[in-house]
Amino acid sequence: MDGILGSIFSIDFLVVVIRVGVPLVFASLAAYVASLVGLSNIAIEGIMIMSALSGVLISAFTGSAWIGFFGAAAIGIFMALVIVFFSMRLKADPIMIGIALNLFATDFSVWLMLITTGTKGMTGSLPSKVLPTVHIPFIEDIPILGQLISGHYLLTYVCVAIAIIIWIVVYKTPFGLRMKACGLDATAAESVGIKVNKVRLIALILSGFLAACGGAYLSMGYLSFYSDNMTAGRGWIGIAAAAVGGGNLGIVLLTTVGFAIAQAIVNMLILTSLPTDLVNTIPYICVLIGLVALSIREYHARRGKVK
Repeated sequence: MDGILGSIFSIDFLVVVIRVGVPLVFASLAAYVASLVGLSNIAIEGIMIMSALSGVLISAFTGSAWIGFFGAAAIGIFMALVIVFFSMRLKADPIMIGIALNLFATDFSVWLMLITTGTKGMTGSLPSKVLPTVHIPFIEDIPILGQLISGHYLLTYVCVAIAIIIWIVVYKTPFGLRMKACGLDATAAESVGIKVNKVRLIALILSGFLAACGGAYLSMGYLSFYSDNMTAGRGWIGIAAAAVGGGNLGIVLLTTVGFAIAQAIVNMLILTSLPTDLVNTIPYICVLIGLVALSIREYHARRGKVK
């Protein structure tokens, strides 16, 4: 037990939290952006699956990690546009569309692996490429700080930059106000001249891109190959984090950090003698606790309005 506690309160543990937290942040940002404009992107898990696999396949066949990444991003945006088309043009339920895309991605990814590699498990036989690791001059030589800030995968820094940009856009720009207006009351937003469909289109494209970045990080940075069920529910955890945070980006990110810490603890405990299946339930128990807390908060909020 002392060894476990010592590992948790260490710099190496914080590095692991950063590493496992990046795809969760991408997923929660994707869910947050979509929910902010009044739409639910339930397909984040499926987008991450298809983008992770697409990035590996495209980079292997082209010999370029960047082409693989942009291909993965294109797949994510395309799947988001599918949601846009069916929900906004054909007036279908976006939740049902998201579920359909998740089911499609789960099975189609296995078939795609089978026809390209001859196996259903992983793409280790393909010469796939990985995105670069960034080493910041001078800072990387500073004890402790250098480990925390330098030496991470490129998409880690992209994730931080995008989170900051989204915060600025949502809270400091007129477009952010339009996004929140569309989510609060689309009819009222249209009555004051806001083009709701245009705002939602932009938000869904951004949501698809963010989810694709999370998938690409898993297969082109976190690892150098794709394996079946690689996302392991990270898309759903991101959706849960966005739900707990509601419209507050700060709470969404803090909740995501909590889930990342839980996942880092799993990575540490998996090497002990504890049952693997039991250890793997820790992040989902944290998600359940978060959703229960959300339900209690909403219950008291409704009760206060009634009074």
